[in-house]
Amino acid sequence: MYTERLEETILLNPAIELGCTSLKIITGFTDTECIYRHLINLSDLGKNHKFSVDLILGMTGGIGLTKKKHKDINRLISRIQSNKNMPEFICRYKIKGSDIHSKVYIWFKEDEPVIAFCGSANYSMNAFFKRRECMTDCDSKEAEKYFSILEKDTILSTDSNVKKNIKFSKQRFDAEIESDNLENLTWEMFSNKLPLDTCKVSLLKSDGNETGYGSGLNWGIRKNGTKRDLDQAYIPYNASDKKDGFFPLKNDPGEKNNPIFKVVPKDFPPFFMRVAQAGNKGIHSAESNALLGQFFRKKLNIPPGTFISKQMLESYGKTYVIFKKYENDVYLLDF
Repeated sequence: MYTERLEETILLNPAIELGCTSLKIITGFTDTECIYRHLINLSDLGKNHKFSVDLILGMTGGIGLTKKKHKDINRLISRIQSNKNMPEFICRYKIKGSDIHSKVYIWFKEDEPVIAFCGSANYSMNAFFKRRECMTDCDSKEAEKYFSILEKDTILSTDSNVKKNIKFSKQRFDAEIESDNLENLTWEMFSNKLPLDTCKVSLLKSDGNETGYGSGLNWGIRKNGTKRDLDQAYIPYNASDKKDGFFPLKNDPGEKNNPIFKVVPKDFPPFFMRVAQAGNKGIHSAESNALLGQFFRKKLNIPPGTFISKQMLESYGKTYVIFKKYENDVYLLDF
């Protein structure tokens, strides 16, 4: 019976220890932060594995699915599909029969069900990180059969007929969505709130003269013609800007990556970032380096893949960003 460290036990260890690459989930409720975080953690396990997650969302007949959540899920799917390094993700909504309140997780290796869990934990941030939940092993083949039976009563979240089959709730399920959940965060929530701390970070090279090729905001643009996504970018975290303890860093040197943290920009959906690279010299978007580059190019009103120069930043009015830190690793990105 599992009651602690459920994220590792249920969502990650079968991939690490058993070589599983596919996960099917049955859940009553979910939130996009849980989905997003999980997919990033799976992608961190290495490029040698292509993971997939197939989700059945069962509580769609009451207050489990709002129009906003539906849009958020599909927007996340669209972003994931554009990033070859992220796992494949499918979401299905129950549209026939009784609501589904089950919580079942089935891991597959080469299309064979290897291990499964069932219990009380929804595929949500509250269940895996805030509540006391209980999960246990169950028969993986029986769990697969159950998923197949339920699948017949579902529709893909991306199907054009969803609105004809789902009556969206006007009330969100508050027990599943906390105020600090990524799904809920907006610029307005924090813009007038006093931060715990702030950190001003230059967008220029350490000498302050330019932005440079193949680095910083132009990481994907190489003079030698190396083919990369031209939107790839990171925020240079030069020694002169660094502030001890401001961003979360790994405690164990043996860990592969620094922890992710939530970032809320203006006029752009919230996303995860992390401090990265040798010497922690860069800050980038966790799911894809290109997401951060897309944000800056949108703010500068220039086409995707355009080289960002110091002159462009000066014309915009800022050659720096300001991170404002709040509780629970939430940061406002002011640019």
